[in-house]
Amino acid sequence: MEAFPLLHDPVEPRKQTRWLRKLPFLGYWLQLRAEHALVTQPAERGPVPEAVWNAYSHPGAIRRQVEEIVIRHAYPKGSTFHPLDPIELMFVLRYGDLNEVCILMDIERELGLTMDDELVRRLIVERTTFIDFIRMVATVADKTNRSWWVHCA
Repeated sequence: MEAFPLLHDPVEPRKQTRWLRKLPFLGYWLQLRAEHALVTQPAERGPVPEAVWNAYSHPGAIRRQVEEIVIRHAYPKGSTFHPLDPIELMFVLRYGDLNEVCILMDIERELGLTMDDELVRRLIVERTTFIDFIRMVATVADKTNRSWWVHCA
């Protein structure tokens, strides 16, 4: 089976001179450029085959639901994710725009979770992977008597 590149931070442009960095529109433009480079990665690498996912035990229904939410708010239609993609990059947590808020709110609403700022911080610091996040959601679903998600895969 051929390996797929994981989502990664886009290459930073070379350092701008001091006075250029102070221009607000330039900083915003650089942020947009970096975010665009991130969200086009899944399309550039192509679809991740189901065989890759079959190597990991996981509730497929939760995976598909989280993928749909993330794609709806931040990625082009047809994007697929690898089990080892960092969740912080999937959720676009690093760029500070409304995509991340919408993604987190929809996950909370559609999956019946509560994600506070501390949990989101831990997802970033611990470099949580997509498969680990899915398993975490499944565990919470089981503990809150919502285990039907796990069994409808």
